[in-house]
Amino acid sequence: MAELLEDDVNTGPSELDRTFVFEDEGHTLGSLLTYILESFPETDFCAYSIRHPSENKIYLRLKVKNGYTVEDIFKRGFQELNQMLNHVKKTFNKAVSAYEETKATE
Repeated sequence: MAELLEDDVNTGPSELDRTFVFEDEGHTLGSLLTYILESFPETDFCAYSIRHPSENKIYLRLKVKNGYTVEDIFKRGFQELNQMLNHVKKTFNKAVSAYEETKATE
């Protein structure tokens, strides 16, 4: 899924600042994950980029405040994203079921 950027590995990444690379992902994941991670008070900086339009990778950089680790905040961001998407799925399925019930009674 995500891997450390070579530059981070070569320079010895700190516990507070990392760049992750996501293969076969684009703006959808980058935007959602950045939005969630930026909302955390423990986050100092979070942004993503796509270095070239023909490259199917996103580079997400996360910097956290002292006393926290990038891994913990990163995992928490994914957990919150998963909860949000489950809620959207449940709400959508409920709406589809309600629509199908009203169509069946017509």
